[in-house]
Amino acid sequence: LPSLCVCLYLGTSPNTDMFSSTDRLYTLLCLALVSVEPRSWSEECALESYRNRIKQCFKQLKVADRGTFECFEVNSKGGCEKGNRMVVDENSECKASKCIENKDKNGEPCPEEQLAYNGVCELSNSKSACKNTGLGKNTGLGKNTGLGKRERLGKRLQADLFGKVSCRCALDLGFVDVDGTCYQEYQQGPCKAGQQISRNGFQGWTCVNTTSTCGPGRIRWSDGRCYQVEQSGEMCDGRYELYEVKTGKYPMKPVQVTDNEQVEDLFNVKCASVRVNSVGTFNSPCAAVAKTTGECLLTSKGPQQEEEDNLRDLFCNLIPDEC
Repeated sequence: LPSLCVCLYLGTSPNTDMFSSTDRLYTLLCLALVSVEPRSWSEECALESYRNRIKQCFKQLKVADRGTFECFEVNSKGGCEKGNRMVVDENSECKASKCIENKDKNGEPCPEEQLAYNGVCELSNSKSACKNTGLGKNTGLGKNTGLGKRERLGKRLQADLFGKVSCRCALDLGFVDVDGTCYQEYQQGPCKAGQQISRNGFQGWTCVNTTSTCGPGRIRWSDGRCYQVEQSGEMCDGRYELYEVKTGKYPMKPVQVTDNEQVEDLFNVKCASVRVNSVGTFNSPCAAVAKTTGECLLTSKGPQQEEEDNLRDLFCNLIPDEC
C-alpha cells in the first residue's frame, strides 16, 4: 500500500493539484485499499512523498488531503464528508490533515463559511456571535463592573488551524490580544505615553517608542505620519481605514500630491465597521503618489496584517524550516 501511494504522488507535478487520467485510476485504487487497510498517522507521516505534499500545501496556506493529496483551505469542507471541516491534526507528527464535525445541536450540517458554535451554525468572523462573550466581571456585590463591552471589543468568531472555534481578537482587523483584551495596533493601548502597541510575532505584542506623540485625536500610520481620526464617540470595533478628506470616501485611484501639499492633510482615518478590500478599491497598491516624480507616498494597505499574513505566521510555527 505505501509503495502504491508513493508511486501515485510521484506521478504528479509538485506544482499542480491536478491529476492525469492514469493518476486518477491509481487514486481510486489507493483509496480503495486505504478503506480496507487504513494506515496509522505514524505510518502515513513516514511517507516522504506525503510529508513533502503537506509542505507544498502549507506554502499555499492550505492543508493536504490524506487520501487524494489535494490541497484545500483550512476549515473548509475540503475532501471531508458533508457536515465536516478539514483542519490540521494537532497530534500528528507531520501535521497532517483530519476531518472534524461541523454540525449544530440537532446534527444538521453547517453550510460552508459557517462554524458550529454553542450548538448553532454561525458565520465565520461573526461579531454578533461574540456578543455574549465576556459580559463583565461580577464584583460579588450584585453589580457588574461594566467591562463587558470593552472585553468583547474587537473579537470575532474564528477557527484556528486545528479547528478550535472561539471568540478571539481579530488579527485581520488589526487587533492585538493583550491578556484577552483587544487593542488596535499602532495606538497607545496599554502602553505608556509616547508609546504605541505593536504586534510581535503571531500572538505576541510589544510597546514601541514613537519619535514624538501624534497628539490627541491622531494616529500614527505605517508610513510614520500622523493622521486625524474621525471620532464617533465610541471605541472602534472594526478596522481603521484611510479616507480622502476631499471626498470623505475611499479613493478609487491614487491621489496625486503636489510639492506644496502634505500627505497627512489629504487623508484621514475612520473606523470602518465593514472591511473593505483594498485590492478591489484601488487600481494600485499606492493611495497617494508624488505628482512630479510618481513616487508612492502612502500605501493603501493599513498597518494591520492581512489574513493571509496571519495564516503564514501560523503555518511557519508548524514548519519553521520551510519559512
